[in-house]
Amino acid sequence: MKARYFSWLLLAAVSLSSCSKEDNPGFTPDLGIAKKYMPPADAPAEIKAMYEHYGVWMRMDFNDWKEVTNGVLATDPINRWGVGKIEPAYRSSATIYAQTLLSQVTETFAKRFFPLELFFVKSYSGSFWKKDITTIGRSRLIICWPNEMYGALPVTDPERHYFMDTVLTRRVWQELGGQIAGRMEQPITAFVLGGKAYDNGEAYDKILKQYQQDGDQVARDAANAELARNGGYISANGSRSFESDFPDWLSLIATESYENIKAKYLDNSPARARKYEVIIRHFNSYGWDIQKIGNEYRQKTGN
Repeated sequence: MKARYFSWLLLAAVSLSSCSKEDNPGFTPDLGIAKKYMPPADAPAEIKAMYEHYGVWMRMDFNDWKEVTNGVLATDPINRWGVGKIEPAYRSSATIYAQTLLSQVTETFAKRFFPLELFFVKSYSGSFWKKDITTIGRSRLIICWPNEMYGALPVTDPERHYFMDTVLTRRVWQELGGQIAGRMEQPITAFVLGGKAYDNGEAYDKILKQYQQDGDQVARDAANAELARNGGYISANGSRSFESDFPDWLSLIATESYENIKAKYLDNSPARARKYEVIIRHFNSYGWDIQKIGNEYRQKTGN
């Protein structure tokens, strides 16, 4: 009996010692994750350059469509209708769009917060449930190319399409915003405190329910605008959470001039003005003058 008792103590001691933290824990180099999620050796030079500078793998190739729905940190269990591979004639324009998109952000910010992969495909999901843009977790952004969402433009000038198709570009930044928020260790504290507390959509849903009862669209729009103005959100939906609010701000600033943002959003809302200053400082801390990017975008759109 004593022998069993001492054997149990010895086993417990070994188990505890094996679970203790290392004195100097470090990266295990042989897991193969980095090798798996990076361009192959025979990838085009421009694909390798994007990965080297921004830490983002711009992808277009796959052998089985399930490779696309199975991301690095998550999967898409809903898509059961396949993925179409991008047409050869559109590969060059997709690459140019990805290059232009990534050129708008600093390498430091991209490597810290951007998804690991930008995946361009011809189609995603079935014809009825078709998705034009989708995200898989915070690691993969999938863009159908050419994009056919409502309001998107055909690709007629690949070099300028990023600036020509404002519908697509703003949506891309919106989706990136959600993924970036998910990669943050915690919400930006001063940004959150600059406006009203998030309520998980309680106020927004209340306005929607009232509209469903009376059908008064004018009253609904006015209530949503007031909710956004008082709370410090770009849209009323931003009142739900940081993950809803941050993408609105990112998409707006990356594609709009300061002059227009000030006139439409800041001058009439002290809360939005406070949050704007905080978020600009946050981006600047990564060497990213995002408002300069927005100013230039507005200039190049000609509006």
